Amino acid sequence: MKRVLTAAAALCFLAACTSESPEPGVSVPDEGEPTWSVACASGSAPIEGVGDLELDCLGDEAATSVGPGGKPMVVVLWASWCGPCQAEAPEVEAFYQAYGDQVDVLGVDTADARDVGRSFAEGFGMTFPSVFDPDEAVRIGLGVPGLPGMAYVRTDGTVAALVAEPGVTTESMVETAESAFGLELS
Repeated sequence: MKRVLTAAAALCFLAACTSESPEPGVSVPDEGEPTWSVACASGSAPIEGVGDLELDCLGDEAATSVGPGGKPMVVVLWASWCGPCQAEAPEVEAFYQAYGDQVDVLGVDTADARDVGRSFAEGFGMTFPSVFDPDEAVRIGLGVPGLPGMAYVRTDGTVAALVAEPGVTTESMVETAESAFGLELS
């Protein structure tokens, strides 16, 4: 009986990240393509485990080298169909708004459809850049078992911390970034 309950709990958890319809709060335009278009900037250092990877920017479709530039970076793995990603989107946006001048944030729309991902970003008012990764190269390279996930990447491309479970808050992102990067965010 215990095994059946454990299996049922695991299926319920996995179902949270396979929902095809957006949760409340996600504004999907009724007609036409989404208008969300935040440009990306190419990084200068490849990420440990990911290597020299170039992906299309979700916003403007420009080829983008995935990696940090002159600041440490939080790589946020998300998808429109992932329930926990929907819950975390406002938390990540709040972190970016408060600390984006000290720590870069790069979203990675993972195993998604481009227009649906853009609608998700638009619905949540995301102002940080995201790249489009339909083949999950970043998630696989980082060794993150599923979504959501975050990698805290130093300027040299080494991964200082990896968070691979749901429930991230702005406060927990600040704590992890300060610890991983030796910063005092203000």
